[in-house]
Amino acid sequence: MGNTICTPPNRASTYGREVDVKASAESVHPMPSSVAVTIAIKAQLAISTSIDNSLRKEKFEHSRRAKILLLGGADAGKSTILKQMRILHMTGFSELEMHSFYNYLRFNVFEIFHEIAMGVQENILAVSEDEKLMIYRFAEGISWFIGIEDEIETQYLLNFLEFESVQTFMKLHPNYASLPDNAHYYLPKLHKLLAPEHIPTAEDILHLRIPTTGISEINFEFSANAIRLIDVGGQRTYRKKWIHCFDGVAAVLFVASLAAYDQALEGVDIDSKPVLHRDLFPPVQLSEVRDSTNEEYEKRVNRLRDSVKLFGEMLRCRFLRSSSFILFLNKTDLFAKKLPLSPLSEHFSSYDGTTNEQASEYLKDQFLKRKSKNDTERTLYSHYTCATDTNNVEFVFKAACDIVFQRNLHTTGAMKCVQ
Repeated sequence: MGNTICTPPNRASTYGREVDVKASAESVHPMPSSVAVTIAIKAQLAISTSIDNSLRKEKFEHSRRAKILLLGGADAGKSTILKQMRILHMTGFSELEMHSFYNYLRFNVFEIFHEIAMGVQENILAVSEDEKLMIYRFAEGISWFIGIEDEIETQYLLNFLEFESVQTFMKLHPNYASLPDNAHYYLPKLHKLLAPEHIPTAEDILHLRIPTTGISEINFEFSANAIRLIDVGGQRTYRKKWIHCFDGVAAVLFVASLAAYDQALEGVDIDSKPVLHRDLFPPVQLSEVRDSTNEEYEKRVNRLRDSVKLFGEMLRCRFLRSSSFILFLNKTDLFAKKLPLSPLSEHFSSYDGTTNEQASEYLKDQFLKRKSKNDTERTLYSHYTCATDTNNVEFVFKAACDIVFQRNLHTTGAMKCVQ
């Protein structure tokens, strides 16, 4: 046997030379020192912390943005709240809008006079021959006004208000159920409002009744938060379109008119009562409603009952399960005026209270009872409101926003923000 060359561990022979393998490897890939490891870890931690801070700030900024949806039945006061926000937190209204408001103002007066004329025909037996023609014309529609000069039109309106039959009706029925809510604001100052030089004030605009037929949206800053406030038409024909607005809703402000407790839904009893545009748009017959019992019929046409039912449907809507719900029980001023003349018990047989406060609480409970017992995670909030009262609206809207943004902070995990 030949001689065997033995090499110690970690050593190799290359052309007769002994090489330290470990030393060679360390020269190519030197082992990191403890200082280098510490620096690398600190760098990684700094990057991670920076990312966490960025995410936290992003969550915080997101928590300061809210999409709020105004829902409720027709003529509940949603658009008035939207107008209040424009006056309080935006630049108000443009000159073009102000001009259109003047036209809407005259149209609102026509609506009021139409209902008064209907009331005179139904309740006042003694109407003079001089007044009968104008009462009939206002009761039937407004097409006869088309083409009349503004001055003549204004005189017709002012004369109508002076009719003895009209004044008698207003004394006997100051809170006639179908009389538009803004009648008590506009009628006492009609001469001033119809003057050609009159420029509508903010209060005039807030009392305007302009039905929302589509989607109205405004964006504004409120207490350092970004608000996207959306108003959709409350008429039943528009409710199917609401679903297009349900994505990403932080809160629903559901507006209900307390003063609607003795009112009928528009359109349900249209076949038995002439409407303002009968001469332009023939009424739709809803005979199937008449086939139900009197009790069922009354429940279906009562505007406040419809609002309660709608509130329950929105609470159960799967697209709004993560949204906060805030109930605005609106038109408290009109509600207080109507109760002595139109007792709540005549329209809600289970009510047995005697005071305004008891009546308000009773109606509030009708809404709150619509919440499912299984819906344990959400708290319902409610406020009594008067949408034409700027101070009241500002106070309750701030309270509502505080609820929304506190909930946003909790749900996004952004209670603490690294500055």
